[in-house]
Amino acid sequence: MKQYAKIEKAELYALKIPFKIDFTHAMASRSFSDSLIFKIEGQGKRGFGEAIVRDYVSGEIGKGADLLKNAKKIIARILGPIFEKNISWEDGKEYLDSLTVELHELPLLCAVETAILDMFCNSSGEDIYDLLKKEPLKQSIQYGGILPMLPLSAAEYFLDIYEKANIRNIRIKVGTDLDYNEEILKLSREKLGRDFDLRIDANASWSLEMALNNLKLCRKYGIFRIEEPFGRHREEILFLLKDPENRDFQFVADESALTVSDIETMAKNRSYHMINLRLSKNGGLLKILKMAEIAEKEGLLYQVGCHVGETGILSALGRVVASILPEAVYVDGSYDSYLLSENITSEDFSFGFGGVAKIIRGQGLGFTVDETKLKRLSIGKTQGLPRMGNHGI
Repeated sequence: MKQYAKIEKAELYALKIPFKIDFTHAMASRSFSDSLIFKIEGQGKRGFGEAIVRDYVSGEIGKGADLLKNAKKIIARILGPIFEKNISWEDGKEYLDSLTVELHELPLLCAVETAILDMFCNSSGEDIYDLLKKEPLKQSIQYGGILPMLPLSAAEYFLDIYEKANIRNIRIKVGTDLDYNEEILKLSREKLGRDFDLRIDANASWSLEMALNNLKLCRKYGIFRIEEPFGRHREEILFLLKDPENRDFQFVADESALTVSDIETMAKNRSYHMINLRLSKNGGLLKILKMAEIAEKEGLLYQVGCHVGETGILSALGRVVASILPEAVYVDGSYDSYLLSENITSEDFSFGFGGVAKIIRGQGLGFTVDETKLKRLSIGKTQGLPRMGNHGI
């Protein structure tokens, strides 16, 4: 029997949760989680979603107070046609699948979709796997580590932690300073050994000349997976691929892989070898599952990534995704207690020794939002969403 729900109220919160350390890469430096948390209510049930907006990834929505105001308008447009209507999850899924959104709206689509999934789990009493009619293909997930751009002494401290925790793979953030890049790669190899799985992420910061110089460094230190050297719609990647000296390298698309269309183009042009799928970047769980399906069909590798500063909401959903997509080469995320000074979920989704964490069954999406913490850790909140024509909200 179909379960129905009605969204009668919606609110948006802007978080500011201090990190335990500052996190830096080539495009940005941040010291706190600035997620947008979306809450819906109806018929005594609630649902929560999360968006992480990164201007350098999918585009700008606004700064400061404008971010919340503009996000509110976008969510109102996305949610409008199904607001205050009795819908089943099948109705909601069909609607979400049919939506066309702009690139900068993808994180907010993720928040809306996640909140709807959460509400239907709470309404039906089903967990997310039952709702999706997909069984987990893994019972536990093995996560990797991330090394931010840090002073060498701090980087060494991180590497020691990863080594002691038996983390098996690390993504190293690098930038445009060739000397720093060599120092961090040398240090990583010295600490972890030649057989440790290292890859680098340039966060779209390189020119072609920088790329060629950095590839020489990578070869020297036995690193052959390079994430996002140039950025979206940059032709330099084709030059690297055509050069026979670079045939040992695999290039990973992140900021360049936002939509299903991007994956189809990459498959056709063979412009990348691997895709970094991230919930907020790509528009939510349904989009990621579709993109992974296309990647597998077209012979592209993929990994399940995350944004720095995700709360327990996206940590829980990321674990669901990773359990459904067993072909993911790497999984990043669940850094909750390692990075955040506090969280808004009652559960701690941090991985354990070896980067291993069990999947969650029988508890909806797996997370429970502590609304007292949510309000305390928020620096802004919408007072309801604006009305959109005849659709309500």
